[in-house]
Amino acid sequence: MKKQLLTLLAGMALGMALLSGGYAAASTVLTAKPSSQAIYVNGQQVQFEAYSIHGNNFVKLRDIGKAVDFGVTYDGSTNSVHIDPGAPYQEETPQPVQPTPTPAPAGEYTISADHWSREDFSQQANPAVFTGVYDRALYNTIRQTLVDGGAGSAPAYTMVAQGADYSAVAQLLGRMNGVTRYEHYVPENFTNYWQYLNYFAVSAKVPENFLPAVDYIQPVINHVNQLGSDREKVTYLNDYLCTLLAYDPNKTAGIPQAFAFRSGELEAACGSYAEAFRFLCEAASVPCISVRSSSHAWNLVYADGQWLYVDVTVNDNTNSHTALLRESYPRHTDREPAATAFLKELLVPGSTK
Repeated sequence: MKKQLLTLLAGMALGMALLSGGYAAASTVLTAKPSSQAIYVNGQQVQFEAYSIHGNNFVKLRDIGKAVDFGVTYDGSTNSVHIDPGAPYQEETPQPVQPTPTPAPAGEYTISADHWSREDFSQQANPAVFTGVYDRALYNTIRQTLVDGGAGSAPAYTMVAQGADYSAVAQLLGRMNGVTRYEHYVPENFTNYWQYLNYFAVSAKVPENFLPAVDYIQPVINHVNQLGSDREKVTYLNDYLCTLLAYDPNKTAGIPQAFAFRSGELEAACGSYAEAFRFLCEAASVPCISVRSSSHAWNLVYADGQWLYVDVTVNDNTNSHTALLRESYPRHTDREPAATAFLKELLVPGSTK
């Protein structure tokens, strides 16, 4: 069965290679959309990332190798793909950082590699955090945006497959949002997107509707910047947020609502507390991410050389500092520990070594 399937795949691969030459010449008139056709392996339906282009279905050879269990490898030195029907499938290992994208005429943006950044920032990080979708290429992509302060004209990028991987990375970016919003970004002048549909760069922007909130907290941030230690800053921001919000598990409060003139406290659930605290910490240049269990949300901050837990919701409810700057947080299970470790290294390289 595997042998017959491989024969079929070889024909498919050849057909794709032949067709791709014609497509390159007519790329301006081609469109790609997710394929709606069902795909079966040994009578069992499988979910592939498949696209319909010019009436043909395109799937990754590596995805088929994983489903059927045969070896698929890429040799960068010869720019060739190798299929080994006698070998088991193995996940692809990270490739070296590729050369920079080359601007095409008239300011167009064209790429010819699966990932790129100007620097391999991942060498600064704890290698233990690179697992699954949280790999070195993704790290370099996001870290480049953090260092540059934006995506720029030739942004660092990687490939993130649609589905579970894309959702995981989108959630990862959401956990570091504060004053700045980090989102999936594709340049408008991208000439060959149809060849790289999983292209993933990261933009960094302050939403326009956040600007009044930034102005509103400026006196607080000015005061915080005069404090001597990170611990003092975090404590002050915790206490300040407690004066603005009141816990209600059934209410949400966005940034524009939380930081605005009003009478009385604004009711909000724990997720809103965690988001508002990230906003304050970024404004005060304190690294901060959110952490979530199945039913609760809180924060991690990097203060005076270590990552510490802060749960403003609990501190507000108990009118105390019960959950402020703690080295551990018993009975609170992080539902995404791998993403948390990756985020720590993104914001403060080497901080988990």
